[in-house]
Amino acid sequence: MAVKQYAVIGLGRFGTSIAGRLREAGQEVLGIDIDEEAVEDAEVYVTHAVIADSTDEKALTSFR
Repeated sequence: MAVKQYAVIGLGRFGTSIAGRLREAGQEVLGIDIDEEAVEDAEVYVTHAVIADSTDEKALTSFR
């Protein structure tokens, strides 16, 4: 399977679970959450993790 890139917005229980499954499948995962603690906790499940407000369009477009 080719490596694809995914963004998981929201790193609560569900988002972290999805990110972990994608990472286990060998995919690249960008995790985004406004909560610093959630981002820190999810770092083992994602390729890259950032603290950002996903309702802010400028914040989301800055990841290009």
